[in-house]
Formats: sequence, structure tokens, C-alpha cells
Amino acid sequence: MKPVFIDEADIVVESGSGGGGSVHFRRARFLPKGGPDGGDGGRGGGVVLYARENLSDLSNYLHKKFFKAQAGAPGGGNRQHGKDGANLRLAVPVGTQVYEAQTLELLADLDTPGAEVTVATGGKGGKGNVHYKSSVRQAPRFAQKGLPGNRVSLRLIYKLKADAGLVGPPNAGKSLLLSRVSAATPKVADYPFTTLVPQLGVYQPPPPADPLTFVEIPGIAAGKEGRFLKHLERTKVLLVLLELAEGKTKEDLLSELGNVESVLAAHGGGLAGKRKIVVLNKADKAGARELLEILREEMAERAGLRVVTLSAKTGEGIDALLQLVEGFCKLV
Repeated sequence: MKPVFIDEADIVVESGSGGGGSVHFRRARFLPKGGPDGGDGGRGGGVVLYARENLSDLSNYLHKKFFKAQAGAPGGGNRQHGKDGANLRLAVPVGTQVYEAQTLELLADLDTPGAEVTVATGGKGGKGNVHYKSSVRQAPRFAQKGLPGNRVSLRLIYKLKADAGLVGPPNAGKSLLLSRVSAATPKVADYPFTTLVPQLGVYQPPPPADPLTFVEIPGIAAGKEGRFLKHLERTKVLLVLLELAEGKTKEDLLSELGNVESVLAAHGGGLAGKRKIVVLNKADKAGARELLEILREEMAERAGLRVVTLSAKTGEGIDALLQLVEGFCKLV
């Protein structure tokens, strides 16, 4: 079965309407002419979106699209105030951006655990008839209706939070490298597009250094790259993996790098300006050493990037790469 990873969702939310005010008159044995005492209606509940840590995507909003908060209760006699409607709280994963669906105005970026935003305020409760008594109107037989709730269409976009992003053409070794530096277990195979959805992995360096989170997105190729590039926007450094495969030329690798950079620039979101490390993978392959020596200086000069080599298969060069990534992350 194809993995499901829901990182975008369109929903409609509606706050609760306010409760109506009460039309009521005091009735008591010793108050034959009791006056109005109708209470106010309760305020309707609002709709709040909040960021929760244990959610991995927006799949809660895949099928259910409409959410409504509780209405306020009507007022009662003896100036009793109606109960306010309960707020409706909707959990989203940390890193979710909330947009108004029609204008795409950013309402909130819920990028920390517990962050929240009220996207629809409940309707105000109506006033009871006690408020309408006057010297010329001793027995008002009307009250104010509660105000309706607000209906808002929202677009939710979830962007993973990670320190370093793994990006590159298909079959460059991104999944194998992720499995080497973390406890993640992405699918690793000898054919392209084994990674279908973004994968997260956490590298724990020796104390007291903080952990580093890596995110791998599916290989960049025509028609395959656009959907998941947003998950690189929060990273501090990008690792562009290229394969030192047998038979590849210098021109092939420079062309692959240029394609990756073009795709990142076309996406926007600050990806073009991020720090980048070009990782020449599969250095254990025949002829890779010779190609590396030809490539290293020219690629660094042409792209203005740091260039490193490693073998995700044998582990050669991975420790040096991790130290470099740690250093880059500290600069941000």
C-alpha cells in the first residue's frame, strides 16, 4: 500500500452562536407587579487551533472537513446568565501554518509545542429584557437575539521541523545515509524513488551537544519534486547528495547539481539562499577517487559550496560530515 502522508488540508470552522436573551418577569406571592428579570444569553464557543507534539501529519483532517463549536445557552429568569459555549480546540502537528483559504493570508505559524491561535470568535450572547426597562416601558416583552458565529475557511500546511535536509536526484543514497546517522529505518533499495514521503531521523552526538534532526525528501525529478520541498524550508543547512557512479562524468554531476539548485530556486521559501553542502556519495565505487579530484575544486568554485565525499555504504566520511553539519547549525 502506498504510504499516506497528509501535509495539506482545507477545512471549514464555525464558532458557536450566542444564546438569546430571556423575556421573563418576576412572579412571586408578594410581588403582584414584578418587573422584567430576563437574563443574558451566553457567548458562543470559539475555535482554537493548537500545536501538539505527538502528531505526525494532518491526517485527522483528511475526511472530516467541517468543525463547529458549541453555541451559548439562552438566558433565564431571575437574571440568570446563559452558559457560555465551550471552545472547540483542534490539534495540529508542530510546524503547521494556518492560512485563510481564499486570500492565503497567513494567520499563524504554530511552530512551537503549545502554540495556538483563535481562528473564529464565538457570537456574543443577547441581552435579556431586564436591560430594556425604562420609565416609559415598564414591561418590555422582547429581548435581544444572540449573534451568529463566524464561519472561516482555512488551509493548513504542515512543514516538518529539522536541522538538516537531504535532497538530490533519485538513487543518490539519501535513505542509506539517513539510516546511518540516525535510528530511522527508511526503505533502501537499488532503484529510484524508494522514498515516497518525507522521512525524519535524529542524530545524537556525544554530550553535551544537542541532537540534530535530519529530514529526507523524495528524489528530485520532473513531476516528483514540488510537493515535498516545503519540508526543507525550516532547515538550517541542506545536504545535496550526488552519486559518484561508475561511468558518470564531471559534466553529469555538474548538471545534476544545477538541476537541484534550479528546482530549489523555483520553489522559493528561502531554499536558494540556504547554506548547502554538496555530498559526493558512493566514494567506494570504482573510479570515484579520480573523478572526485577533478570535481572538488571546480564544483566549489562554480557553486560557492562546501564539497565533501563519503560512502554511505561503508561509513567512510560520515563522521566528518556530521561535524560539518553541527558547525553549520551553530551558525544559524
